[in-house]
Amino acid sequence: MSLLDLPLELLFWVADNLDGAQDLLALVCLNKAANASLLPSLYQFNVRRQRSSALFWGVLKGNAEFVEKMLRGYQADVNTTDDKSRTPIFYALRAQNQTIIRMLLSDPRTDIDWQDKHKQTPLIYTIARNALSADSLLLDFKPRLNRRDEKKRSAIWYAVAHCHEGLVQVLLGRGSVIRMSDYRNISSVGLAIVKKSAEVTRMLLHHRESDTGKCLLEDDNVRDHLLHRAVKVGFHDIIALLVTHGANPNTRNRNGQSLLHQAAERGDKEVLQHLLTYEQTSADARDRFGRTAFHIAAEHGQKSIARLLLTCSAVDINALDNNGATALCLAVQAERTAIALQILAEDHVDLNVKGQNGSTALHSAAKRGNVPIAAVLLNNHDLDPNIRDDEEWTPLTCAASRGDLCMVELLLARTDIQVNVPQASPLFHAAREDHRDVVRRLLCLDTIDINQKFWDFSPLCVASEMGHLEITRLLLKHRPPPDLNLKTYMGDTALSLAACHGQLSIIDLLLKEKGLDVTASDKLGDTAICKAARNGHEHVVQRLFKDPRAKDGNDMKVAIETSLTSKISLYLQGRLNAEGNFRT
Repeated sequence: MSLLDLPLELLFWVADNLDGAQDLLALVCLNKAANASLLPSLYQFNVRRQRSSALFWGVLKGNAEFVEKMLRGYQADVNTTDDKSRTPIFYALRAQNQTIIRMLLSDPRTDIDWQDKHKQTPLIYTIARNALSADSLLLDFKPRLNRRDEKKRSAIWYAVAHCHEGLVQVLLGRGSVIRMSDYRNISSVGLAIVKKSAEVTRMLLHHRESDTGKCLLEDDNVRDHLLHRAVKVGFHDIIALLVTHGANPNTRNRNGQSLLHQAAERGDKEVLQHLLTYEQTSADARDRFGRTAFHIAAEHGQKSIARLLLTCSAVDINALDNNGATALCLAVQAERTAIALQILAEDHVDLNVKGQNGSTALHSAAKRGNVPIAAVLLNNHDLDPNIRDDEEWTPLTCAASRGDLCMVELLLARTDIQVNVPQASPLFHAAREDHRDVVRRLLCLDTIDINQKFWDFSPLCVASEMGHLEITRLLLKHRPPPDLNLKTYMGDTALSLAACHGQLSIIDLLLKEKGLDVTASDKLGDTAICKAARNGHEHVVQRLFKDPRAKDGNDMKVAIETSLTSKISLYLQGRLNAEGNFRT
């Protein structure tokens, strides 16, 4: 007997007691008769066991008849959800199927304010995707307008994002709140400014809130905040509107920068020019570092901004920041040559101002090898080329230490240049850094002090210690020659420093000099040969021993006792007789 031969009541009982949807579907698909008889059971099974999931299929397929049958005939759950926590209305809105949308919305069970896993309501979901044809239909069913999604954005926020003037107007008319900000602290009106949507922005600014009866243009704090945004994006029309309604053009951001500072930093000439047209704008407003907009323009290389500010009579070209620097100092430090030259072309520029670390514009030019700036500065008779920074360095010291011969020549061309700088000798620093051309040039000067010390080290001492052979040779050839036996604060001479560091070539040069005191001792009583032995420089010990001036028995005993290696000790012991004197 076939299953289909059973009475219809038994078939319904079998269908109602099947646990699997596939089993029931197989039964329904046996033939046309089974399909006609058992299809309602399949629908009931879906509603009862599968949470009315067939509704999604009907909505996605656009089958309005099926959807209506499920809702009216089988009481399907209109708020059933999928894995994204979305109900069928979300998909109907996405498909923009007006018939199905109206059918779902007309069902009194439909939750029009349901939020999916991203906390978006159907209204937010629709507007965010710019599927605007269904918005008016949705709004007819009075959804809650001020619900926000996980990004804290409401329906009007997304309407503004798409610059949809008509929808924004409708939402405002129905009571949407415009003061709420999203997770990035951007409100709907702030977004309209960023989008540079003039009509939407004006609409929002002039909208009067139902609870206060005031518009945003009447709120001082909001007005100034929005002015910041308008300046940032260069929204001239809205800048004018906000300032006209009382926004403060001198308002500052969290870094203490005024709107002029911000425009200058970005190089927004049009906005800056716009701001300067307002009488209340302070052209010399200071940020927290004491810098004006002119300082900022100079430091960031904004030539057109600097040119514009220079035409403004209210701008103080010599204004000092908290470090005492002028715009000229900052321009040179930042290597903004064009702007520095632009400033130098102006009258009454203070060239001798000391900025950060006590550096003048000439110091900065010398440190960076900026010859064009240095040349213009040095050509000005008001310039003092000998000003010292916080380290007591002059521009000549800076140039010599860098080995910048071109800059050194430029500085030496000034007749009032000081070549012997106490505690910052240009010759010493050039010798220490092994800048031979600069040392050679400085030694050509009649007034150069070849023995001038830095921290009690002479140029010859530092060159000998560091093994700068050519520098040492240049110094020794100079007439008058350097003091060979000049001592450091610890009593070291050039010879003992070279011996201590194993500089054999330097020692060969020094030993050729007649006035050299080979047995000079430091404050601890050590001579050059003692230092060489203590530091294990065997070849230096042997070379010093060959010089008859170094043969002091007492020195040899100390050298033997303190030598680093047994080889040095045995070498020296082999040169002494039984009485401890040198063998002849």
